[in-house]
Amino acid sequence: MNLRYPRLLRAAASLLLPAAALVTAASAQAHEYQPFGEIRGYPSGAILSAGLGHEYSDNWYGSVHGAYNFVDRGSNGEFDNEDGGGFGFGVTADKFFRASQTGWFVGARAELFFLEIDYRDPGVRGSSDTTVFQPTARGGYGWQFAGGKYGLVAALSVGAEINVATDGPEVGEGAILLGGVAFTFKP
Repeated sequence: MNLRYPRLLRAAASLLLPAAALVTAASAQAHEYQPFGEIRGYPSGAILSAGLGHEYSDNWYGSVHGAYNFVDRGSNGEFDNEDGGGFGFGVTADKFFRASQTGWFVGARAELFFLEIDYRDPGVRGSSDTTVFQPTARGGYGWQFAGGKYGLVAALSVGAEINVATDGPEVGEGAILLGGVAFTFKP
C-alpha cells in the first residue's frame, strides 16, 4: 500500500492551514508580526524554513514556521546510503538578554517532519515514509538594521531526531547539531 500521497496531502494541509490562519491574523495587525526566512545546516542535510514571528515583550520572541528538510545521511543511518526529504512545521521560543531581539539569546524549538527516505544497501533498496519529531535547544546572537526594520539571527542548536512513525524499514535517527541564520522583516 502506497501511503505517500495521503501523507503528502496531510503534510501540505498541516503547513497551509496554520499559515492561512497566521496570514489572516497578521493582516489584522501586520505591525506586530515579523515574516522571516531561515536556512539551517547539519552534518546530514539542510532545512529551509519560512514563517511568522512575534515579539511578546522586550526579551521574548516566538514563531511558527513551515519547512522543508533535505536529508543526505550517507552511511550515518541504518543503511549504507539514506537520502530524501519532506515538509514539516514547527514552533520556536527565544529569550533574548537585551531588548528588541538583539544580542545573545537562548531558546527551544520543536518540529515535526514528514520525510520520505530512500535507502540502499548492497542488494537492498527501498523507501520509508517517516514522521520525525525534532526537539532542539538553541542559542545564538541577533542583530537589528535600519532602525529595527530588518534583523539577522545566527543560531546553533542541539537536539534529537526521533522517528515517531515509520511506514517501511526503520531509518536513521539520533542526536543532531544544527547551525543556521534567519533574516527577519518588521513590516
